[in-house]
Amino acid sequence: MPVKIGGSYVSEAAYSFAQAQVKDKEESNGVMKSLAEKFPNLKFSVGTKPFSGTGMNNVSISPKILKQMEQDPDKRMEYEALIYDIAHTDVQSGRAPEHKLKSHGFIIEDDGGLRSWGISESNEGNRRQQSKVKRSQKKNWWQELLDKLSSPDKKFNNTNELTNYLRENFNIVGAGMAKISGKFLQKCLTDEESRQKLFDNLRAAEDSYANRKDEVGFQGMQVIIDEDGEMTMESSKRTVSINEDKRRRQIAAAATQGDMQAVLAILQQDLQELEDGYKQNACDATEVEKAKKLIEQAKQQMGRLPDRAPTMAESSAMTINMLI
Repeated sequence: MPVKIGGSYVSEAAYSFAQAQVKDKEESNGVMKSLAEKFPNLKFSVGTKPFSGTGMNNVSISPKILKQMEQDPDKRMEYEALIYDIAHTDVQSGRAPEHKLKSHGFIIEDDGGLRSWGISESNEGNRRQQSKVKRSQKKNWWQELLDKLSSPDKKFNNTNELTNYLRENFNIVGAGMAKISGKFLQKCLTDEESRQKLFDNLRAAEDSYANRKDEVGFQGMQVIIDEDGEMTMESSKRTVSINEDKRRRQIAAAATQGDMQAVLAILQQDLQELEDGYKQNACDATEVEKAKKLIEQAKQQMGRLPDRAPTMAESSAMTINMLI
């Protein structure tokens, strides 16, 4: 079923995808970079000029819309959902074989409107066409341009057959990341609309996972589809880091070799935790390098310190810096 977000009707899959991706704020050049990462099959450019691209999957975006996406998370969610449906629209399906589509693109205009253009060739020569896509009207946008989102023409005799199909065709199901209501699965056997909704939601969840799985700290995702077919996505995140300022203060406070040995023991524990965290995607290599540099600094500093017991004042200063 189409969902209205802002001034656009989009698929439920697009809405779920955009909702999971939106952040508070993003720079304009960051918006274009982010779109290119989320939709690698599309070729993005800035502007509103038709026929400004070669091949398929061209998407031009007005600078005004990019500015809105930069400043307003709701606008970014709306247009990312729209772009999601663009990315999943097969513009060549259903075309007459004698009219071969050479290039095609979409334009998001200054007012947020959506336009489609195409160049086709036939025996009579090349032909250029462009049309306004009425994204605010469910029938035109949904039925004319999103046929690709319909569920596969496949019947299932029981929920076991359907579940096996889902495991084979959706990685998040096969990996055990999706929990789907048995009642809804039963409904999907006979109700095509529910089956389409299930496939759309799982497709959106897979796209969301693909975009997040390499983020530092991302540990996993759980997809839950309830008995009404409504989907929620829950993700877990874990990060480890080193308190660089605190460790520098401790190195500076160490007045004897014994004090520095105590600091080095803590730094070695930090390094071990960070190396383990790096293997588990809980930190990046930069954090590991910080710990190694601090260890090297502490070792160099220790060679210049006296090998004696600290004075009362030195011991007090060291204790304070260990605690704060």
